[in-house]
Amino acid sequence: MLSQRLRTARKAKGLTQEELAEHVCTTKGTISNYENNHSTPPNDMLRHLADILNVTTDWLLGRTDVAFSASIPASDSGEKRSLDELLQEKIDDPDDYYFLDGYLEASEEEKKEIRRYWYDLKKQWKVRHVKEERSPSLFDITENLKKK
Repeated sequence: MLSQRLRTARKAKGLTQEELAEHVCTTKGTISNYENNHSTPPNDMLRHLADILNVTTDWLLGRTDVAFSASIPASDSGEKRSLDELLQEKIDDPDDYYFLDGYLEASEEEKKEIRRYWYDLKKQWKVRHVKEERSPSLFDITENLKKK
């Protein structure tokens, strides 16, 4: 959750990994490790990241779905995009849409359950050394079924 939200907030703020690293006095590699879930920032770094990105630490950690501010600047041009708009971009992809269908309308308890199942599945993949590859899209599956 932290890695995904950190990347989302950084991009929404219009920062590169290197620019964010400069703001928090670390390296691009460290930010990359946080975003790729290879390491977790210590508490003081987490607070500093949240301050720079204008979000709460609770939001970064997935404890709440409400970010500190209603919108985050997407770039220096003054354009603002809400976190809901960023999530909507992911939903606009048909494969992501079917995967996330109903997620935004789900209760907090249902969202927690979905996330728990997802993290459990990812752990199982790592334990079994299953290489995470892009699955065929829903479109590909239905086209293959039509051919049969």
